[in-house]
Amino acid sequence: MSDMDNQSRGRHFKTEEERHPEPLQPRNPYVPSSVHDAYDSSYKPVYGLSSSSHAQSPRRKDRKKAPFVLLGAILVLIVAISGVGVSAFFSAKNLKAKASGAMSAISAITDSVKAQDFSSASQAAQSLADLTREMTDGLDSPLWTVVSLMPVYGQDITSARTLVGSLDKVATDALVPVLDALEANPPAELISSDKTINVAAATQLFEAVGDAAPSLAECAETVESLPQFALPQLEEIMGPARQKLSEVNALVQGAADFSPLAAPVLGAEGNRTYLIVAQNSAEMRASGGFPGSMGTLRIQDGKIELDEFSKVYDVMEEATPASMGITDAERALFGGFMDVARDAGMDPDFPRVAAIWAAAYEEKTGVQLDGVISVTPAVVQDLLAIAGSITLEDGTVVDGSNATKVLQHDLYWNYLSKETSASGNGDLTDALFAQAADLAFEKFFSGLNSGTLMQFAELMAKGVDNRSVMFWLSDETEQDALSALDCSGSVLTDSSEPAVGTYFSLWIGSKMGWYIDIDNQVLSSSDNADGSRTYHVQTTFANTATSDIIETAGDYISGYLDGFDRDNLYPELYIYVPSGGSISTLEASNGAEFVEAEHEGLQVFHASRPNLRAGESIVCTYEVTTAPGAAELTFMSTPTLTKYRE
Repeated sequence: MSDMDNQSRGRHFKTEEERHPEPLQPRNPYVPSSVHDAYDSSYKPVYGLSSSSHAQSPRRKDRKKAPFVLLGAILVLIVAISGVGVSAFFSAKNLKAKASGAMSAISAITDSVKAQDFSSASQAAQSLADLTREMTDGLDSPLWTVVSLMPVYGQDITSARTLVGSLDKVATDALVPVLDALEANPPAELISSDKTINVAAATQLFEAVGDAAPSLAECAETVESLPQFALPQLEEIMGPARQKLSEVNALVQGAADFSPLAAPVLGAEGNRTYLIVAQNSAEMRASGGFPGSMGTLRIQDGKIELDEFSKVYDVMEEATPASMGITDAERALFGGFMDVARDAGMDPDFPRVAAIWAAAYEEKTGVQLDGVISVTPAVVQDLLAIAGSITLEDGTVVDGSNATKVLQHDLYWNYLSKETSASGNGDLTDALFAQAADLAFEKFFSGLNSGTLMQFAELMAKGVDNRSVMFWLSDETEQDALSALDCSGSVLTDSSEPAVGTYFSLWIGSKMGWYIDIDNQVLSSSDNADGSRTYHVQTTFANTATSDIIETAGDYISGYLDGFDRDNLYPELYIYVPSGGSISTLEASNGAEFVEAEHEGLQVFHASRPNLRAGESIVCTYEVTTAPGAAELTFMSTPTLTKYRE
């Protein structure tokens, strides 16, 4: 055999080092040994081939062998993934069990807090923290690292890791310390039998919530950014957890925002006096209603004391104090009403209205106020649902099921219809309205305890959402903090949380607010190139009274001025653009004409005294464009009595 032949053969028969230039990789612990053995044997060196065997076109033989080598590699990969899959399956079952346990712990926390069993709630929070830590450790294992590399579903594992890690952080850094604080300072100890507030305990609670809020907000933001899970089983497990985290975050952030206000508002830094104003929705004003009666709530050395309610005429100066500086722009938009303190509610911006009421009250009584709390008769009904019924001096029983109807409709028709109207009956109904507010608050606060205090907080929070409850504080720094809580009734809104304002005022003094409806609907929406969104909106202002009602109502109910029709409400209507947005192409039915104006830096459309007769509606359609990146559009409206008529 020639040297050339040997060199030629050398190109086909490599040494062991040539075949394995790099060390063999260590075995994968998640791949069965048989797979490794099969993998290794496929690469053993081949010796002892004769020259005759080599003569049978070795290149052609290698080409024939190539598909089988590829098939073997694929089989090896399948077996390897299958081995991981089996392990992952059993690990997933364990993960699901822990996830179910975590959800049960969250439910236990919720139930225990509602039952004011804060010891059990604290234990459940610790259990949740333990479970989420175990889930985090499990998902950080090499097994799930391998699974996370798989296409499509690998993203699910990455997301699950992020979500579970966030829940672990929430449980450890937020829920456990807050519930430990609640266990140490339960609401039952926040107020004593003589109605003295334990300000130190309340402050500690709010501080704990404030400390927990940043990490909870960070986790909620992280989890919110996660894509939806591709695996239905994972979405079933993790979806509810994401929702729970969002709900808890909203509650905690609200409480954390209030935390700096807790001590001063509760009297820790000195005695406080708040004016409670019962706005009469039947005599509708943009801010809520005519301020029919007023009383003061005082916190003296931590003790809550409630003074008697009086008619507005007895405790408030008629003229708006000069110190309020009513502007020509305000008079142009709201008329001369702004110069009469009790009519300042024609302005929908409650902080401005409350400041005027406070100044007029202080001028009349000499009592300095630290804030104003506005409530509607709907809130009186909620208070009586907790405290029980009251009986007015005319024998009318008012309770948690009928208070709004009695105060906004029945009293007027009992005393002021065409058949029942008599001299002095107007003063009588005003007095009964004031007495109802007085007795309702007196009864509630006379039975105030930890349980009813929690219920009071809940109904106040509910009222903030529909403007049936609004707060204003005289201290500018405190008011700025309060405005951030979205409970001040301000027309200014955060541009990232846009809201259209739709407000209604009765121009002629009447009690026809009982029959007014305001309906807001988004008909369609579209995204814009700059990240903003445009909504096609319809707002309907309706007068649901019938001709029979107008015919039988007395002048005090329907309202009457010489030269004006008794069946026409002659309203003042306002549509406010959201902060950072705009309104365009506004069209109105029934001959109503809206004029563009500006208030508090916001674009406003105002219709002054359009016709709105019994049974008629004014339908407004318009385009609303919100700021880029803003949340979904919402609405703020004057509270109506629609649901109490049904």
